Amino acid sequence: MATTAKQRRLARRLRQLRTQAGKTVEDAASQLDCKHPKISKIETNQSGVKPEEVRLLCQLYGASDHTTESMVTLARNAKTRGWYLSYHGVANPENIDFAELETDSVSVSNFQIDLIPGLLQTPDYARAVIRTGLPQITEDLIEHRVELRTTRQERVLAGDLSVWAVITEAALLRAMGGRDVHVAQLSRLLELAALPNVQFQVIPTRAGEHVSMGVPFDCFQFDDGFGAVAVDHLTGTLFLEEEPDVERYRLAFLHLCSTALSPQDSLTLLRKYLKEEHSEWERRS
Repeated sequence: MATTAKQRRLARRLRQLRTQAGKTVEDAASQLDCKHPKISKIETNQSGVKPEEVRLLCQLYGASDHTTESMVTLARNAKTRGWYLSYHGVANPENIDFAELETDSVSVSNFQIDLIPGLLQTPDYARAVIRTGLPQITEDLIEHRVELRTTRQERVLAGDLSVWAVITEAALLRAMGGRDVHVAQLSRLLELAALPNVQFQVIPTRAGEHVSMGVPFDCFQFDDGFGAVAVDHLTGTLFLEEEPDVERYRLAFLHLCSTALSPQDSLTLLRKYLKEEHSEWERRS
């Protein structure tokens, strides 16, 4: 039976809280007045757990009030899938999982190599990216996926989701969709980068090697301080949810930020390319 990202996160967090508190499975079973196999099934996401049971376990583990309430809310909503479920059938399951993780996040850190991140794309740019990556897809499905991508952006525009985007200089140069699409995308990127909840940095080509060459990824952070990672590859997306894996990518992102130009210098470079692209395309036409 398919499980939601919330259910997986709840199971993982309960196991982490127990081990951090130095409690055994038997201790947890005693707290819930149940047999220890139930605890094992809860922690491996083979069985659900009630909100009141989560509260009791958090009390045993000495969790803070904030963590406890966050965990209880997570348990209450664990089986719920949001607005993105309406795209089931027109987007693949990985797209739905990605949207769910992003919706549950308070911040997203994204690294892209030769594309503008999805949360900052114009509809026309997104259309060109999807069509290029999936040449056999129908125009109808392309439109549904563009709609999914633009709907995801609403939280950014509303200020409800913080975005820190790091791209390489190549992403500013790649003219996805042709002249008008490219120029409009650079202009839109300049507008979005001015939002208080958006951080934008560029790794210049002259910077040479960096820690994540060839590996674009997203780091999601939830309100309890924990997170998840999505790593793109040609055949789909790999989701990493264990804390050591997530921490490795967090550190990698910090390294990318230190390698990149400052936000101010990144915007200066973006303005330079926007100005040059206008004149370059005019010379070509």
